Amino acid sequence: MHLSRLLISHFKNIDQAGLEFSPGINVLYGDNGEGKTNLLDAIYYLSVCKSALSIPDRSVIRHESHEFTLFGEYAMEKGITEKISCSVPLQGDKIFQRNGKRYEKLSLHVGLLPVVMVSPQDISLVYGSGEERRKYMNFLLSQTEPDYLQTVLEYKKILHQRNKLLKSERVPEDVLQVLDATLSSRADRIHAWRSELCHLLRPHVTRYYSLLASDKEHVDLSYDSDLNRAPMKALLEKYLERDKVLQFTSSGIQRDDIHFSLDSHSLKVCGSQGQQKTFLLALKLAQFALIKQMKGMAPIMLLDDVFDKLDAQRVSRLLHLVVEDGFGQIFITDSNKVRVEEIIRALGGPSKIFRVKEGVFTHEKTENEAAERNT
Repeated sequence: MHLSRLLISHFKNIDQAGLEFSPGINVLYGDNGEGKTNLLDAIYYLSVCKSALSIPDRSVIRHESHEFTLFGEYAMEKGITEKISCSVPLQGDKIFQRNGKRYEKLSLHVGLLPVVMVSPQDISLVYGSGEERRKYMNFLLSQTEPDYLQTVLEYKKILHQRNKLLKSERVPEDVLQVLDATLSSRADRIHAWRSELCHLLRPHVTRYYSLLASDKEHVDLSYDSDLNRAPMKALLEKYLERDKVLQFTSSGIQRDDIHFSLDSHSLKVCGSQGQQKTFLLALKLAQFALIKQMKGMAPIMLLDDVFDKLDAQRVSRLLHLVVEDGFGQIFITDSNKVRVEEIIRALGGPSKIFRVKEGVFTHEKTENEAAERNT
């Protein structure tokens, strides 16, 4: 699976763009703030129905425009082509279409075109609150488990209803029992999915960290949940009186977290910047491997400015990994043209390079493209 063609209109600083990509490596170079990350975000948006930067849809619309539109043409297995389009107006609903037919629910689209993005914002997974790591689990599972996202949305809706009920002067027990039963069934399913996810991620993370760092330290991750100790129904019964006093639900999967460790100590506290960044790369590579394993196809890989703070040895190891481990289409951004050309030469295979200036993308021929033409 790969993105063969992309059309962009009024998306962030990109006024109009039409690009055709290589099924292999696509490199974007240019100064900071020119639009490299915005292009990756457009690709991400077509897969996930939202920006990778957690900003409101309307804020993505280019200044003085009334809507943005995206269109992507994807080459799938067995010669199938998927055409995905979206439009987001300043007023009105966001519309996603697959081959000209509008989705009734956006959750039905997520997972069709898996994508993994590595960016400087990933550091929030180390330093941010548990909500950041729950978002990470939600994002990954929504691409691999068809019912997961809808189950999470239902859980949040029921949780909101329960919390609202707990704030009332009199809490009707019969209504509460119904809410608790439906909330518990969703919570137990979500907990099972998340627990299995972390179990499957662990060996991939440790493997990739070892390959990237070649260091002796050991990294690990563990899933922390109230439901590790008891089913949701039992927790709701046990803490009902406390919840009535607090006026909100004090236990459940809305408190879940993942703990990252380095030699049995907190990565956040004891890890250097280099170790933290290497861990995050290993985590995203593990995410790639898991999606490929579960869906049977390689996700599109978006590498945004990942080489900036890595030493030469780790850059070299990362490049060899993405070539040797069955990675498919890859998009890389960098501000250093010389380094970009070195990346292209080192990776070999089909590739394209684009210079980015003020939201305009100029295709520049590479040595690899010339060789392909001659062949």
